[in-house]
Amino acid sequence: MNPRASKRKKTKKVTKVVLGEKTRKEIFESPDAIKNTLQSQQDNIVSISKAIVERKPSRVFLLGSGTSYHAGVVGAYVLNKLTNILAVPVQASEFVEFVGNSIGKNDVVVTYSQSGESTDTLVALRHAKSKGALIIGVTNTPGSSLTVESNYSIVTMAGVEESVVATKTFQAQLAVTFLLAVSVAKELGFVSEADQKAIISELANTPNVLASELPAWEKKTKEVALKFKNIHDVFVLGFGEGYALALEAGLKLKEASLTHSETFSVAEFRHGPMSLVTKGVGVLMITPSSQDRLEFAEKLAKELKEKKATIVSISQEGLSFKSKVSDFELKFPKINPILAPIYQVAIVQLLAYNLALARKINPDSPRHLTKVVKLG
Repeated sequence: MNPRASKRKKTKKVTKVVLGEKTRKEIFESPDAIKNTLQSQQDNIVSISKAIVERKPSRVFLLGSGTSYHAGVVGAYVLNKLTNILAVPVQASEFVEFVGNSIGKNDVVVTYSQSGESTDTLVALRHAKSKGALIIGVTNTPGSSLTVESNYSIVTMAGVEESVVATKTFQAQLAVTFLLAVSVAKELGFVSEADQKAIISELANTPNVLASELPAWEKKTKEVALKFKNIHDVFVLGFGEGYALALEAGLKLKEASLTHSETFSVAEFRHGPMSLVTKGVGVLMITPSSQDRLEFAEKLAKELKEKKATIVSISQEGLSFKSKVSDFELKFPKINPILAPIYQVAIVQLLAYNLALARKINPDSPRHLTKVVKLG
C-alpha cells in the first residue's frame, strides 16, 4: 500500500468556524421575522385582546427570563401608556415570590419564552393558572409546553434561531407585544380606530425600514466597536421604553461580547453609580423620545463627558443631543416612540455583534450559556 495514499485517507476535513456567522444571519432575518409574525398572528391577537378585555383585569403581569423578560418590560411600558390597566413586568423566577399570594381570576398573565420550555416560566405559568388567572403564552415554538398550557397562545414566526444570543426572536416578540397592546387599548376605547390603524401601519412598515437600514448600521457599529473594544466596563442608560431597551442592551453586551455592563434609568444613575465613572468607562445611552427628558439626559451626558467617559448614543432623527457630547452617535429614522425599540435593538444587536468580532469572540455560542434553560 502506498503510505501517502493511506495518510490522505486518514485526513479529516476541518470546517472553518466563522465568528458570529449565525448571529449576523439572524439579525438580518429580523425583517422577515417581524413581517411573517404580523401577517400570521394579527387576527389571533385581535381575538385575544377581546378575551383580555372581557376578563376586566385589574392587572396584567408580563413574565419571562433574560431577553424574553425584556420584551415584557417593553410591553408593560406600552400598556401603561395606552391603557388604564396596571401592567407589571416580573422575572419569571421571582413571580411566585413576588405576587404568588395575590394573583387571581381578575389578573392576566402574559408569558414570554422563545423555546416555550423554560423551567422558570412554566413554573410561574402553572402557579398563575392554578389561581384562575388568564394565561397568554408568547413563544417561537409551536407545540411547546407554553402553547399547550396557556389559555391562548401567540406563536411568533421568526424561524429557527441557532445562535444562543437571541436577536430575531426578540424582534418578533416586540412586534406581537405592540400589536397586542394597541389592540387592547382599542377595545378599551383609549385608542381610536384611526390611531390604531396608523400605529399598525407604521409597525407593518418596520421590516422595510430595517431591511434598508441594517447594512448602514452594521458599518457604523463596526467603526464604533473598533474604538470601543478596549472598554470593558459599560453603563447603559435609558428612560421609559428606552430603559426597557437599555436592559436588553446590557444583556447583549454581556452575552455576545463578554462586556461587563450595568443598566440604569437616566435619572437613577445620579443616585450612586455616578461615583464609578472615570476615564476608560463606557456609556451607552438610549436617548429619550421626549424633548424635556432629552435635555435632562444631555445634561447628564455632559457631566459624564467631564469625567472622561466614552459615550455612545442611540437616537432618533431629530431627537439627538444639540451639543457634540457623544463620541459616537447612532441614529434611526423617525417613528412613533412606542415602536422605537424595534430600531434601537437592531442597532444594539449589531453593536454587540461587532464588538464581539473586534475581540475575537464568537457570539454564536457564548461561554457558559445555553439556548434553553431547564432546571432539574
